[in-house]
Amino acid sequence: MDITWGTSVNEVAWGGIIAFYLFLAGIAGGAFLTASLTDLFSKKQYPKVIRSGAYIAPVTIIIGLGLLVVDLGRPLTFWKLLLNVNLGSVMSIGVFIISAFSALAVVYAYLVWSNATVKKQTQITSVGTNDKTALAEVGATSASQGLQAFRKPVAALGALFSVGTATYTGFLLSAVTTSSFWHTPFLGIEAIPFLPILFLVSASSTGIAATLIGAVNSGDLTTYKKIDMVLIIIELVLIALLYLSVKPIFFTGSMALPFWLGVVALGLVLPLLLSIYSIVKHKNVILPVSGLVIIGGLCLRYFVVYTGQLFR
Repeated sequence: MDITWGTSVNEVAWGGIIAFYLFLAGIAGGAFLTASLTDLFSKKQYPKVIRSGAYIAPVTIIIGLGLLVVDLGRPLTFWKLLLNVNLGSVMSIGVFIISAFSALAVVYAYLVWSNATVKKQTQITSVGTNDKTALAEVGATSASQGLQAFRKPVAALGALFSVGTATYTGFLLSAVTTSSFWHTPFLGIEAIPFLPILFLVSASSTGIAATLIGAVNSGDLTTYKKIDMVLIIIELVLIALLYLSVKPIFFTGSMALPFWLGVVALGLVLPLLLSIYSIVKHKNVILPVSGLVIIGGLCLRYFVVYTGQLFR
């Protein structure tokens, strides 16, 4: 996946597969962050939100890693990166972070699933079973409850790696100094790249959106809708700053449609308006809002990946 830059501005080394991988990594990080922070800090009970985020995270990151391996064309190259961590390589560090996150996401999903299973079995047992069956179920329940002691520590550690996963993809692109778009600094501060900040906010927003789709019928989700609305506003501000920080040509030509329609209109402005309407009018528009946010997140990755290569 090394980039070989040619003289043609139309040469694209990283295509749609990489854009989709970055998108899935963002959703995985955001969904895990939503589930883990709810599990760790929420005083209210949101079991469906926790389950939704916990299940989405490993599925999306594993699919994303699969796409990355396919794009490499040489699967053994990926395993070499995994086994030989080079602290001087952004890609090598990123592979380690994503691999650790993937493992933690799988473990956390299992712990959340086993906890939900135990609660369900307890309810069934309380209804009435014979003594031998009840005794066996109590033993299985005790073993599972013992594992639950690890759930919150795994959630806390996984939350850190989820942030790393969401930002790593931005750091990876920012490290390509031959692309002025990817290498754009935040507010002109050379030491702070712009894309990791943008990708973290976008990942958090799309992760919450995907999680809410999975937990759509779980009661009052107003808090999450408000959080996502704030994230959309922050992302709009970041997009405006990005527009002012680079050359206008980056937002023209073949990239104009995915940016202005996909990212700005469908992915940010329309969901924001619908969110405000839903809160003011007490309407449930989670599915359309979340769907639009996810589409916007995909368009953002597509726009960033291609723009950085089509223009110098």
